[in-house]
Amino acid sequence: MAELKLSESRDLTRVERIGAHSHIRGLGLDSSLEPRAVSEGMVGQTKARKAAGVILQMIKEGKIAGRAILIAGQPGTGKTAIAMGMAKSLGLETPSR
Repeated sequence: MAELKLSESRDLTRVERIGAHSHIRGLGLDSSLEPRAVSEGMVGQTKARKAAGVILQMIKEGKIAGRAILIAGQPGTGKTAIAMGMAKSLGLETPSR
């Protein structure tokens, strides 16, 4: 039987972590709060994006500032994506993590 020799490899490659929602830059709405088909990393969920846009407008106007918003739904339906889009739309002053 042939003898097998194993050598130990110490090559390390740098792993860059990319978040699941790192591509999201906003809600993808136009100035009249209508969702664009594909914009700012958002695709689909047009009704939810429009509703989130209305909430953002109310926050910016100071009508609901300082209150919590509950986003509910089944797993994998885009709740975190909508929340990240809202945070990005509010600007750098808003914590996103």
